[in-house]
Amino acid sequence: MIALLRYQTAILLRSHRWIFPLIAYGLLVAAGATSPAPGSALLAAQSTQLAQGLDWSAAMLVPVVAFLTRSMLTAEPDAARACVAAAAGPARAQLAALLTALGGGIVLGLGGACLTPFITGTAAAAVAHPEIFAAGLLTAAVCLLVGSAVGALCNPPLLRHPGAAMLATLAAAIFALASDVSPASAALRRGGARAAQGPGPVPLLAAACLLAVIWGASLYAGARRDNRAPGAT
Repeated sequence: MIALLRYQTAILLRSHRWIFPLIAYGLLVAAGATSPAPGSALLAAQSTQLAQGLDWSAAMLVPVVAFLTRSMLTAEPDAARACVAAAAGPARAQLAALLTALGGGIVLGLGGACLTPFITGTAAAAVAHPEIFAAGLLTAAVCLLVGSAVGALCNPPLLRHPGAAMLATLAAAIFALASDVSPASAALRRGGARAAQGPGPVPLLAAACLLAVIWGASLYAGARRDNRAPGAT
């Protein structure tokens, strides 16, 4: 598995498929994170601003990680994917692609969370109230898992048509942020209401279960696709 992860990471870096998610995430975080209003030097006001900025950077992980996952699932040519599947097994090859995209999302999430206090001018609040920063990281973890699940659900091998997959990924990401039944939406609502306490364990557990189910379906579909490939027309 380590060799597969190194192979998928090399594909991600050398194909430059990380550039668009990085730029998009940076622009979204910078656009949504605003500085405190003039005269609001109170630490309480900065704490609220910090919590809002962390929630925004966490929410933007859903579409960015979803499209990063799409990039990894469509990066290999058919011949290369068939060779990797024959050598290591189709399920392991599919899992390596999903894990690589998830790892890239972790890097983006940590970077966004660390930069938010400086972008919003609330670094003092982050130092004084580390529990708010920790709650923001927990919310980001929920959104990261949901974004990975969205990318795996709406792209090959579960959804193969390129145009439909891209539109479905965008629609599912919006649904994940807006719907009351989404773990990401629940985490953002609860985190905003109780910034210092974070979203709690329920959204995180729900997101983990959702990810496990969708990844399992993706691995199963990938194995069936590669097993049928030699006889396909």
